[in-house]
Amino acid sequence: MKPILLDFPTEFTTDRLLIRMPKPGDGKAMFEAINASIEDLKPGCPLP
Repeated sequence: MKPILLDFPTEFTTDRLLIRMPKPGDGKAMFEAINASIEDLKPGCPLP
């Protein structure tokens, strides 16, 4: 079976947005962003 997304890019960039795969070292910034937004995220998060 051939992989369907063999050449799938690791990031997408526009003038206002960058979407990319997580990289080593992203953990601290990710934690801080989630922690700063936790109240806004809770309604869409099924975890307790």
